[in-house]
Amino acid sequence: MSEIENTRQLWIEKGYEHFALYGPKNLSINKISKTTGSSRASFYHHFGDIEVFIDELLAKHWQITETFIHSGREHCRQLMPDLYDLCEQNPVPLKFALQLFHHRSTPEFNFLFIKSYEAIAKSFALELFINHFELIQNKTEVYNLWLTLGEAWYSRIDPNDLTSASLQRHAGEILQNLSEFVNSPLYCHLHKKV
Repeated sequence: MSEIENTRQLWIEKGYEHFALYGPKNLSINKISKTTGSSRASFYHHFGDIEVFIDELLAKHWQITETFIHSGREHCRQLMPDLYDLCEQNPVPLKFALQLFHHRSTPEFNFLFIKSYEAIAKSFALELFINHFELIQNKTEVYNLWLTLGEAWYSRIDPNDLTSASLQRHAGEILQNLSEFVNSPLYCHLHKKV
C-alpha cells in the first residue's frame, strides 16, 4: 500500500473512531487531523468534502458489520453471554452503531443502522434469540419482537459502560418488562381491541 493510500486509510480509521465517540454533528476535521498527523489539505485531497468522508465512514461500518457477522457465526453459540461478549469486544463499532441509532433522522444513518441490525439478526443473532427463549412462533413474528427489543436496548446503552454484564442486564430488564406487560390486564384489553 502506498503512503498516500496509508494516509487515506488513517483518515478513515481515525474518523470512524471520532464519529463513534462524538457523533456526526461533532465530527471535526481539525481534531482528526491532529490524531492523524496530517493537514486539513490532506483531508480535502483525499475526500473533497465532509459528505464524501462520511460516506467512507459508513462504508467502513458496513465492512466492520460483515466482520462482526463472521465472528458471530463462528463464535456465538448462545445468546447470553456469547453475543454480548462479542459486543464488548467491539466497543468502537458498537458506539458507531449507537450514533447511527441516535441520529436516525438522517436517512443514510437510518438506512445503515437498519441494514446492519437486520443483517446481524438474520445471519446469526435471531437464531440465538429463538433458541435462548425456545420460541416456536414464525420467524417474522420473532423478528418483529427482536426489532422492538433492539430499539429499547439501544436506547438504554451507556456508551461509557459497554461491558458484557451491562449489555446483558439491559436485555434482561427489557425482556422482564415485556413479559410482565404481556401478562397484564392492559395487554389483554389492548389485544382484544386489535
